[in-house]
Amino acid sequence: MPEWATMNHERQELKAANNQLAEWDKELNQLHERNGDLGLKVQMLEQELKEARRDREESKNSAPTVADFPEPADLLNQLKTRRKKSRADLADMEAVLDILSYLEE
Repeated sequence: MPEWATMNHERQELKAANNQLAEWDKELNQLHERNGDLGLKVQMLEQELKEARRDREESKNSAPTVADFPEPADLLNQLKTRRKKSRADLADMEAVLDILSYLEE
């Protein structure tokens, strides 16, 4: 094979290798961009999670405790004041307060 043919073949191989490297470089840049976007998304989701946990804790802390609930008789009187025809009785109010105290735990 003449020397010029060998050099021409080597140039073609070098050109093909450079094209492949350029393509890989382009793909790598795209992956870096995507990685940066995903990192930003992770940061945003972590912030949302912190806020949700803080909001949950605040609402949990603001819920009335068992000591804050009225006595069953007082609760029944309040209900009768608001809903004259209510058929609830003292046992019903005790059950409601038991349920609420159970949910609080």
